[in-house]
Amino acid sequence: MVDFAPYFYNFLPFQISCPHSMKLFYLILSIFILSVSFSQAQSEDSIKSKNPYDLMSNYYDHGFSPFAKKNWYVGLAFSLTDEKFDNTPKLLERVIAGNELNYDLTFKGGYFIGNYVMVGANFIYSRDRFSGQVVQQSTDTLTRQNISSSGRIVPLIKTYFPLTKNHRLSLFNELGFGFGFGNILTRNIRNQDVIEKSFTNEFKFTAGLSPGITFFAIENFCFEVQLNNLIGYELTVQDTKTNETESSRTTKNNVNFSINLLSLNLGLAYYFGAKKP
Repeated sequence: MVDFAPYFYNFLPFQISCPHSMKLFYLILSIFILSVSFSQAQSEDSIKSKNPYDLMSNYYDHGFSPFAKKNWYVGLAFSLTDEKFDNTPKLLERVIAGNELNYDLTFKGGYFIGNYVMVGANFIYSRDRFSGQVVQQSTDTLTRQNISSSGRIVPLIKTYFPLTKNHRLSLFNELGFGFGFGNILTRNIRNQDVIEKSFTNEFKFTAGLSPGITFFAIENFCFEVQLNNLIGYELTVQDTKTNETESSRTTKNNVNFSINLLSLNLGLAYYFGAKKP
């Protein structure tokens, strides 16, 4: 058996003069190696013992400031409403049977001008489709098909109210002023042979408060749930041409305070600069 001790001894930065000192050196070196290995094993075991939620939560414990001044924000939200009508009364008419599908797609962006205060803008694309049988006050029964689409730009200011110390869960309130344009195509069929077509150009102005809640799920990504226009004002101007001959204009003003769960927007957002070194 080859003894490597003399070779190892020659590379030492100091000289050990007796065999007992050599044995003591080897003993100290062995204890050092074992202690380092044991400490590494303990750290690995501590990491393995934590569940994924604890590991993700550690990200938010130090240096996490998503609503700090000079941060940037981008987001995407979606809202979908699918309603079925069966002998349902509406303004000036009754829907015998029908179906309405509506969705909104919102692109969001913003910049924090101060802590917990953001200015930005939303671009909203909306589409609505209805088909069914309708009875009007004149007792006429008609089959209706209606398709509308619109786009809106909403400048806004948004304020945040953290519910947890690490800012992972927060309330927010959004004050927005929007304007946009759209069009509506309607086709009514009476008595199976009388067809009435109308095309409408629409201008819309809105102002309202839209509260919501935000929850950070994975690092700087968060989920947002928002109630659109809890308190709001809406101005709508419609220019309609029927059968390409008759023209009309309608102006509507509406002030509302309502909680409509069907108007909830579900979204995903990302905050640039949220994690500070």
